[in-house]
Amino acid sequence: MKSSRSILFLLIIIFLFVTCVYISHNRHNSKNDLNLQILYLEKPLILNDSMVNKLLTQNLPGKLLLKKDDLDLNMLENQMNSIPEVENVEFYVDLERKLFLSITERKPLFKVESSPPYFSDSNGILFKYKTLLSSDIPSFKTSSSTLSLSTSAKFIKNLKADIFLNNELETIFLKNNKYEIKLKSYDFKIIFGRPTSVKKKIKKLKVFCAFTKVKDSAHSYTKINLSYDNQIVASTS
Repeated sequence: MKSSRSILFLLIIIFLFVTCVYISHNRHNSKNDLNLQILYLEKPLILNDSMVNKLLTQNLPGKLLLKKDDLDLNMLENQMNSIPEVENVEFYVDLERKLFLSITERKPLFKVESSPPYFSDSNGILFKYKTLLSSDIPSFKTSSSTLSLSTSAKFIKNLKADIFLNNELETIFLKNNKYEIKLKSYDFKIIFGRPTSVKKKIKKLKVFCAFTKVKDSAHSYTKINLSYDNQIVASTS
């Protein structure tokens, strides 16, 4: 009987010891856990919290269970900055052990009509296409060309820097290293030529568009060419 009581007492002591170790371990881990909060420096067009969390789990090694003892902010930033949809991220931890992710998404300047389709930013960096309910993003179409996408991105950025074209620009075509553009409110094709003297060509285009507003006969033009110096060549065929 006495032996049975001793065994029972020993089992109770072991159970209490294991329970204390388990609780202590959980409390230690809980103190070291970091809660992630996502901050957007600008209103995002593409990213949201669900997508960012998915990108984190896809691109970071292991589970996103971050402890203060093995937290490497530089590694996290390098991993996230390698994601095409992300322009820049910064991780930091406050005094309350909260982990903040400050994120800026890559801004879509134009849509690249390809298979699969992509967005491009102002540097010509491509990222995955997501449907946007915005008419302010023009489409870019091209065949094989020796010009790099960064050249086209710079050209389109210069076009959209003009308020009139920022609202009107619908499509940009690149054929044989020369550009053609299509506006939303005008039916004629616009041959822009090479991406040189951009401001002068924009000025000529705006003068011609204003001319069509006051001259009914101007609506019969189907094509204008801005690539000639100091003149606009318009045709009806």
